[in-house]
Amino acid sequence: MDFKNIIGNDSLRSLIGNHIKNKTLSHAYIIEGPKGSGKRTLAKEICKALMCESPSPDLPCGSCRSCKRIEEGYNTDIFVLTRGDKATIPVEEVRNMTATLGYYPDDGDCKVYIIEDADRMTPQAQNALLLSLEEPPSYVVFLLLTEDSTALLETVRSRAQRLKTEVFSPAFTAEWLKKQPAAAKASENAISSAATVSRGSLGLALSTLSSKSTKEASISADASRLVELLCTGSRAEAIVFASGIKYSRAEFEQFFDYAILAVRDILYAKYSSFTPAYYTDSSIPKELSSKLKMTKLTHIYDALICAKDDITRYNAQTYAVMTTLAASAL
Repeated sequence: MDFKNIIGNDSLRSLIGNHIKNKTLSHAYIIEGPKGSGKRTLAKEICKALMCESPSPDLPCGSCRSCKRIEEGYNTDIFVLTRGDKATIPVEEVRNMTATLGYYPDDGDCKVYIIEDADRMTPQAQNALLLSLEEPPSYVVFLLLTEDSTALLETVRSRAQRLKTEVFSPAFTAEWLKKQPAAAKASENAISSAATVSRGSLGLALSTLSSKSTKEASISADASRLVELLCTGSRAEAIVFASGIKYSRAEFEQFFDYAILAVRDILYAKYSSFTPAYYTDSSIPKELSSKLKMTKLTHIYDALICAKDDITRYNAQTYAVMTTLAASAL
């Protein structure tokens, strides 16, 4: 098998390729990895390999009618379930999905059901999926995409084979970025910063580099400002600033990722030697860390993680969460 669009992940490519070639493909896989690590790309390449019309053993060919339709998102034998801007995937959506399992493929020998953010299925939704995972029709393959497989019920995990995407080093990520069109006018510092902030995720690194001048830069700046206010102890100013932040749920997820990384850098700056994951200038976290005790920093770190979960997982009211965060972390 030749998965040309999958970067690195040699063991995954070999494993999946052998499963498809030897017709030993599991009926369900959990594809786990951080945001932007290639989970969707891997899922799409699996679909292409399963449905490719080329007689060549080096599948997927990428050029046949089926491969092109999958690349363009027009294949009716692929069902993708997403949560959109919702905090969770409710049981009703899973039931609607599984109700279509009995229909034979329209244009091939198999149907693939992709569940993005599978860990965001409610317990009821996961339980509704169990029977289908246990005894699916012979032509059905499930691909459950998640950043954290431990958030899935054990009964779900036991019915699927786990595939973990590779995390790349900042050096590899930076070299890869330099070959992308988005890096044509980017500075070395911007490329290095995007590679570091992405934490080994090529997709996130490219997104960060491509949108540094637009929304991404605004979110990053807001995260930096909030962390600065939380660290300096300006309660009134922090509450006013935090309560005024208005993002979509997906943007809040990115906002908290940045803020948590920033506090991580400040925590690590307590030590004599560290590599920043967020700040490009190591003097900033060192200066902030010198003003705070470790207990205070860990309190801010924990408060940010809780606030992120409240907004992105539990659908809490953002104004209340942000106001409480600013007040409690100081």
